Amino acid sequence: MICKTMQYFLLAITLAFGCAAASIFASGQVEARRFVKEYYSETYDTGSRPARGYEGFLFPDYYCSYKRYPKRVCSTDRRGNETCRVKGWTLEQTCQ
Repeated sequence: MICKTMQYFLLAITLAFGCAAASIFASGQVEARRFVKEYYSETYDTGSRPARGYEGFLFPDYYCSYKRYPKRVCSTDRRGNETCRVKGWTLEQTCQ
């Protein structure tokens, strides 16, 4: 009698696991993207002066930040010393 009950129990667990796995793997692309935030990245050439981007929450649970990268031009003199100058700036705006 115990053996028959154990078989039904294992069968019920197997069916429950199968239904859960089917619902997870069979969901469409829309269902999968529902919990994934979209990533946005844009790069701007700001010229000779550094610019500021937007930093903070654009929507609830959607944060934006920015980074400024200098464009360096380096040269080496006769003694082998390297000198670098900042000739421009690049702004990278990202949101997620």
